[in-house]
Amino acid sequence: MNDKIITCALCGSKMKEWESNNPQPLLEDFNDRVCRDCNDYVTATRIILRGADVETTRYICNIIAEIMQMASALNRSRHQMQEQMGIEEE
Repeated sequence: MNDKIITCALCGSKMKEWESNNPQPLLEDFNDRVCRDCNDYVTATRIILRGADVETTRYICNIIAEIMQMASALNRSRHQMQEQMGIEEE
């Protein structure tokens, strides 16, 4: 089993490679991998967009992926600031 540590292409969390999932259709690069938490969004996207045309799917997936990536970056920044200020999370 491959214990190589990789990074989720959506949220940036670390995971073992064997725990990763295919991010299509949210991300088009077949080399990208997502964590189990982000895979829930990938699966929901697949279900909601089933039957949609290629252009609509690509457009909506790009928006969802950008929102997830930005939200994850904001979350990481908030946690870093809290650590630097010695603030414990509730």
